Amino acid sequence: MATLYAGGETAQPHTASVTEPAKGARTRVLVTWALLAITMILVNFKLIATLRFTDPDDALRLLQVRDLLGGQSWFDVHQYRIAAPEGVAMHWSRLVDIPIAGMILLLRPLLGTAGAEFVTVVAVPLLTLLCGMALLGRLAARWFNDEVVALSCLMIGLSPPVLCQFTPMRIDHHGWQIVLALVALSGMHAKEARKGGAVIGIALAALLAISIEGLPLTALFLGICALRGLRAPASRFDWLFAATLGLALGSIAIFLGTRGTYDLITHCDAISPVHLALFAWVAAGAAALRYATPRTLLGQLAGLGVMAGGAAAILFGVAPECRGGAFVMLDPLVKRYWYDSVAEGMPFWHTTAPMAAAIVAGPLVGLYGVFRLWREAKDAPTRLLWLDHMLLLAGAWLIGVAVARASATALVFAAVPAAALIIGWVYRLRSVRILPRIGGYLVVISLLAPGLPTVAVMAAANPASANTIAGGSVQRVAGIKVGAMGISKCRYDVAGAALDKLPATDIFAPLDIGPDLIVKSHDRVVATGHHRGASGMHDVIAGFMAPPEEAHALVRGRHATLIAVCPDIYEPAVYATRAPQGLMAQLLHGKPPAWLQPVDLAPGSHIRFWRVVN
Repeated sequence: MATLYAGGETAQPHTASVTEPAKGARTRVLVTWALLAITMILVNFKLIATLRFTDPDDALRLLQVRDLLGGQSWFDVHQYRIAAPEGVAMHWSRLVDIPIAGMILLLRPLLGTAGAEFVTVVAVPLLTLLCGMALLGRLAARWFNDEVVALSCLMIGLSPPVLCQFTPMRIDHHGWQIVLALVALSGMHAKEARKGGAVIGIALAALLAISIEGLPLTALFLGICALRGLRAPASRFDWLFAATLGLALGSIAIFLGTRGTYDLITHCDAISPVHLALFAWVAAGAAALRYATPRTLLGQLAGLGVMAGGAAAILFGVAPECRGGAFVMLDPLVKRYWYDSVAEGMPFWHTTAPMAAAIVAGPLVGLYGVFRLWREAKDAPTRLLWLDHMLLLAGAWLIGVAVARASATALVFAAVPAAALIIGWVYRLRSVRILPRIGGYLVVISLLAPGLPTVAVMAAANPASANTIAGGSVQRVAGIKVGAMGISKCRYDVAGAALDKLPATDIFAPLDIGPDLIVKSHDRVVATGHHRGASGMHDVIAGFMAPPEEAHALVRGRHATLIAVCPDIYEPAVYATRAPQGLMAQLLHGKPPAWLQPVDLAPGSHIRFWRVVN
């Protein structure tokens, strides 16, 4: 392994080896994190200064925490200011609320509520990033030197699909999913089966409680634990037993601790009793294999097959509606104009070219790196460990290709082997001539950030589109491309201050601006982009695309007295494009129907308001 990464026999005598012991790993992690955190604060300074969330989920997460601190039950995750008075039962986990609420409570006596919230929404994502970098640094330090540790951490900053989940004010759950996946990876690298398996299982239990989208990754980890039992029968499936037991017990504990008995209905979008039964079944099957391991490979495979078949029978027998996934019950209109437009939930080709390049090519560098580690390993246990890492990374890469937002997991799994590979190449380049060395460094840079060459090539072909290419804000909705409009001019803080001077009311607004309106004011909205409120989502989409007469009935049916539109985001443009005679098209062209009266409620907010007059 040392000869491979140090450059082999051609390396100069003074050339370092990536396999030298890491002596200052903690310092490298902290310095890299501090530089990255400062850079992100400076880059996002304008957004931070106005507390402007870049994702509606982050705004709604803050509102959920406010409601919790305001007295709403820990077990009640309804958002009552959406589709009032019933509200919407959110599928989110209280686990993510804990660090946000905890920091606000800690800082509130010193800074007041507003100041505590401000510091919290900036600090929590950066501290989550530190957790992820610490886990990467720990893994890298186990095998490689300080330079590999630093580069492994830095690669988070060079991977847009990863970095975007840790930027200031990104307080939703995606960053914690990445951290928990890294905890499970650390468990996979543990030396002791019971301890490592327990870490894997508990980490996956927490990950699934936060987002059920982690089920494919969970199956991947458990599959590798099963593989370890198959190829080493003497281990008596210790890895699988510990992992499944940790998953089952951890899931039950988290469910009771965060959900209690408040909601025992089967849901396809969150861990429910049916999933707990499934995990218990798998743990029982792993226990049977652990204590009565069949002597033959065929018998072991049969045991695993019974476990898998029983798990599928439990899930799809009790909840057959979940066969189509978490969003199978969506109204066709909502699916077409909302779900199918969320690029991050679609395969990689629905994203922009630079992002697609990062999703596809980034993990491949790490996959090649871990392949070399496997091939050059000095002993059988190390070789098998890197084989498992390679299989895990390959599976995570396939998941990320299919669901773009899941690609961050594959990228962090690839970070350490990719960093070791690249540092080894850098060492080798030191011994070659200057021109080939420069060319080699350019190749290294392109491998560190696979999206950059794509940006350069596309910008050279069409310079006018460089902004759009780099910004990644082109959207495809219902088959229509909506061009990048830059950062919206709409000021929700200005609008919220104006709305708070009036009695609270229900606002009929596009889905994407609903969370910002209610987090900045005391008002309510008909719907936001959260699928459990599909009825309200349908009425909002249908209302803005319907002729004014039909829209009037939908607006009145929702008891809305105001309509609000931010005109420079993509959602209104889509409605207007698809329905040129609909309500939104008329509003954007300054031709409201007679039942709407334009009102300048919040000058300077850039948000347009209309009052429902009859």
